[in-house]
Amino acid sequence: MHGPCIIGEGTTLSSIDAQVKQISAAAGSADSRDPAIRLELFSAIMHSYRALPVFFPVVTAALALTFEPAVPAWVVVGWWLIIVAIHVEYHFYQHRYFDAVIAPDDVNSWIKATAARYWLMNIVWLGLFPLFWNSGGDIQNFAILMVFVVHVVMASQTAFHLTPITISVTLPIMAGVIGMCISTFETAYLALGIGCTPTYLYLMRLAQHQRKAAVETLDLRLRNADLIRDLGQARDVSEEARRQAEEANDQLKRREHHFRALVENAFDVVLVTDEKAIIQYASPAAAKLGLEPGALIGMNSLEFLTDRQRNEVLGLASSSESGATTSTYELVVPDYNGKPLWIEATLTNLLNDENVRGYVINLRDITQRKRAETEQRSQFQVLQALATGEPLTEVMTRLALGAEETNPGARAAVFLLDGTRDLVTSAAPSLPDDFNSWIGEFWKREKEGFFGLAALSGTRIVVTNLQDKQHGEFVSSYMRKAGIQTLWFQPIVSHNGSVIGSFALYFPTAMEPGEQENSYLAGVAHLCSIAIERRRSEESLRRATESAELANRAKTKFLANMSHELRTPLNAIIGFSEIMRQQMFGPLGTERYIEYTNDIHDSGRHLLNVIDDILDISKIEAGRYAIEEEEIDFAGVLRWSIEMMRARTIEKEQTITLSLPDEMPQLRADQRAMRQVMLNLLSNASKFTPVGGQIDLVSAIDDRGNLSLSVSDNGIGIPADKLQEVLEPFGQVDDTNARQHGGTGLGLPITKSLIEMHGGEFVLQSDLGRGTTAIMTLPGWRLVWLGTTEKAATPGT
Repeated sequence: MHGPCIIGEGTTLSSIDAQVKQISAAAGSADSRDPAIRLELFSAIMHSYRALPVFFPVVTAALALTFEPAVPAWVVVGWWLIIVAIHVEYHFYQHRYFDAVIAPDDVNSWIKATAARYWLMNIVWLGLFPLFWNSGGDIQNFAILMVFVVHVVMASQTAFHLTPITISVTLPIMAGVIGMCISTFETAYLALGIGCTPTYLYLMRLAQHQRKAAVETLDLRLRNADLIRDLGQARDVSEEARRQAEEANDQLKRREHHFRALVENAFDVVLVTDEKAIIQYASPAAAKLGLEPGALIGMNSLEFLTDRQRNEVLGLASSSESGATTSTYELVVPDYNGKPLWIEATLTNLLNDENVRGYVINLRDITQRKRAETEQRSQFQVLQALATGEPLTEVMTRLALGAEETNPGARAAVFLLDGTRDLVTSAAPSLPDDFNSWIGEFWKREKEGFFGLAALSGTRIVVTNLQDKQHGEFVSSYMRKAGIQTLWFQPIVSHNGSVIGSFALYFPTAMEPGEQENSYLAGVAHLCSIAIERRRSEESLRRATESAELANRAKTKFLANMSHELRTPLNAIIGFSEIMRQQMFGPLGTERYIEYTNDIHDSGRHLLNVIDDILDISKIEAGRYAIEEEEIDFAGVLRWSIEMMRARTIEKEQTITLSLPDEMPQLRADQRAMRQVMLNLLSNASKFTPVGGQIDLVSAIDDRGNLSLSVSDNGIGIPADKLQEVLEPFGQVDDTNARQHGGTGLGLPITKSLIEMHGGEFVLQSDLGRGTTAIMTLPGWRLVWLGTTEKAATPGT
């Protein structure tokens, strides 16, 4: 559908015909031919100016050499070089155009780019005025004006094809000529300038007529080309069509039979409507949705929708006319056969198809999928609320809202049974404000009646005629006011089988639950049971924890008071026995009395140590044991502890060795606590090591910069299953060897606690019958190295 156009320099008829064939394939209607015509016109201009990159710089150089410049020569040369640079760029631009395969829809961007270049060329070309205009050289000035006028005339005749191009190659020059003539204020120039204005308008009018003629010619050429091609194709096709007629008819019958078989046996419902959405065909699958296919014929498909849904569908249909032909959306069809359905509808707009002239609608029942998605989302929100510690009322409200979303049109409520077996509303977000008070009064009336006994026994209750007067005026009048007709009442049963509440769904119409709905009710009730029991368990645990903490504080206070009461008489016993043992006021009379006095003194000391241990463990457990940190000589603490145990080890002929690193740092710790730790460890080692045994103390700095100390003996050892027990308060190894040594079982727990209060670790390793090793590790940030301010580590590393 392309025809001849104004052919510029370098254009051949064969190249135009080739472009016509290429563009006509994409041109069908008048609107689609416009870009093709503009491309042809633009191509004509580009070919007309093919020689412009060479022609224009040469002409400019000739004029520069001919005219007498009004400025220094280097300015003229610079101006000419700018012109050359612009035309060199234009030369490469031409090459890009002629090498490219340009689609008709892209021609506007090329036209804009070309017009911008022509504007720039002509504005720079106007430099002739300031460079060569001489106030006394009228002949030269007139020659410059004539050059520009000739330029405008020639440009209007070679670039008339497109208005943006025509303007870009003529308007700057003509505006410059008129402005220059007027600026001289001389009569001749003024007359010339004024005369240029109608002349330019005449040239533009002439260019418009030429452009219109070129467009009409090209459009006719394009139409004729299509007609000739179509006639040739029609001649070839007619014979082929006649030959294929019978075969096509047979195929059509087979396809129709195949299509009907597919549609009538498909799972999805297929509806075909006219342009007014009146159903013309309904597939048998409509019966699966509770719809009678025959009854659907002649109905308006939009009648199944609410006003909001109808507007949504009409909006989608109208949008499809402007582009998309298929739209998919999800809708809730109002109650049909007593139950709302979630439908996924795919609307195909075939208004432009002369065989249909309407819409094809595919319907798929996605009720189960939507119910599962909604139920899963609701359960996740409930479990999340439980995990984040939200109140039980808030959890039940979330569950009720999820149930309402899963069952469109329903209103949900969750009830709990209190200690007196009264029904208390926990959540009813969509029911009337006075529902709580009404249900309380209802339960008082029906608690001992049929409804109450059935509910308390865990029986599901379904009532579909609540507005009927057979249920009494109290029930029927409220249900009519609230717009409720159906109740699905599912008791909530705990893990031990007792009823702890109930879940209820209220519907505005009569509805019987099916198998799926019964399963859903049981699932929601089970989720309610989990939530209720978990919250009640948490509450019981909280109360138990508070009771335990209260009992622990009472125990600590009791021990502190008792220890104080025991200390007073013990101090007297120890003091007086010490005086008697030293015979400060005279001899006792017999050696046996001295022996008794020593026993009294030692027993008092032992009992006082036990009381001190009880006080220490009580302070630690209560969190009131204060650590008084200072820089201590830990090596000195070790040596002091060994000396304190010297008498006992000599008595049992035991050997104690001490191994220290070459450079031993100071330790930031509580010196009293460290001494108590070492005395406890050495005392245990000596106590459970036989006569002649070995006790080894080894201190070292490990790879992480921490201080470790191990106390090893070759005593009786501890069974593996008792290692954890001996670290608990009053924990002892319950065998003959252990019990014969006595003790309260507080030494190791106190030791472990004191070490942990210093940020350290305490580990017991033992081999029964071969000995025990107690390992204490203190963090490196507690070490203070002498002679430097650096520490091995920092707290928390």
